[in-house]
Order: sequence, then structure tokens, then C-alpha cells
Amino acid sequence: MSTFYTSDLHIFHKNIIKFTDRPWTLEEQTEEIIRRWNQQVQPGDSVYHLGDFTFAGSSKIEEVWSIIKRLNGKKHFIMGNHDNESLWDLIECKAWEENKQNEVILLGHYHEMKIDKQNIVLSHYPFREWNRKNYGSIMLFGHCHGALQVEGERTMDVGIDNHPDHRLFSWEEVKERMVSIPSPASCHHNKPVENER
Repeated sequence: MSTFYTSDLHIFHKNIIKFTDRPWTLEEQTEEIIRRWNQQVQPGDSVYHLGDFTFAGSSKIEEVWSIIKRLNGKKHFIMGNHDNESLWDLIECKAWEENKQNEVILLGHYHEMKIDKQNIVLSHYPFREWNRKNYGSIMLFGHCHGALQVEGERTMDVGIDNHPDHRLFSWEEVKERMVSIPSPASCHHNKPVENER
């Protein structure tokens, strides 16, 4: 079983194609995203989607739910700024109604996990500080569509627009990028605090 990370699919969002120079049309976008996802992800794999899955409200529940069911793997969702909370409440209900609550998992706005003994923090937004950063923890985010490149930090934009082939990032790809970046020698806990006055 493999683990993948992605973000900002923006399904049904017309202008995202122009804003991010995606290599398909609006009419092609949904099917192309499903095709690329399912080429990588097998039914037993896990995918963490870090926000902005779709640009839709609760009136599109049937269409969005149909797309989610077509995607392979165990799908974990972090909320993003374009994610409609009413829609996601309905998605959670659908997952329980159809006995898919172990395949479609809503994680809220923040999540911590461990894989291969590596601590990982997940959020839609990039952080400057995160839990266990000074012990080598990795921070994965979306939101920026590849526009924010942070040098020398164990943090990474895993959004689909930051992948050179507009695909999901495998855990192996993330690990390969992060392994050469050393943990910070110090953090805010061992630095003097300046008085404001």
C-alpha cells in the first residue's frame, strides 16, 4: 500500500485553468484529474488531499459525491478556503449512508500523522512554525499553486499545480525532496524573547 499527497484540484473551477496554466480545458478537467489520480492510486492506497477539492456548493452534492466515489484509494480530506462546509457536511453524510466512512475521511483543517517514523503536519496553508519542526517534522501544504518555494525548510507544496506532471505526489517523492534538508539547529524555545517595550 502506498501513500499520496495532493491539493487544490479545484474541480468545477473555470478560471483555475487560466490562473495556473493547466494543460486541459474545463470540459476535460474533471475526467483528466480522475484519470491521472487512478493511474497512480490503487484501491488499497491512501491519499491525503490538502484542501480546495472542488469549487462548488451544496447544490452540487450529487456530482461531487459521484467524482469522489470514482477516485481510487482511501481518501482523507483537509478543508481549504474554497471548500464549502455545507457541501462537506453532506459528503460526510453520504459516506455514512453508503457505508464508505472508512474510504472517505474528513480531517478538518489540520492533521498530524507519521509514516516510516517520520512526523508530518498537514494543512491547506503553509506554516512558518509547526509541531516538532526542530525534530525533523515535515510540513505539507497546498493553497499556493506552486508560487511559494521555501528554501532550506522541511516544507513542501503538494498541490497538483506544483507537480511537474500535474499528478499526485507519492510519499517517496516527498521523502526524497525532504531528506537532504537538515532539521533546524534551534527554534523559538531556546532563543531569547525580546521585550516589546
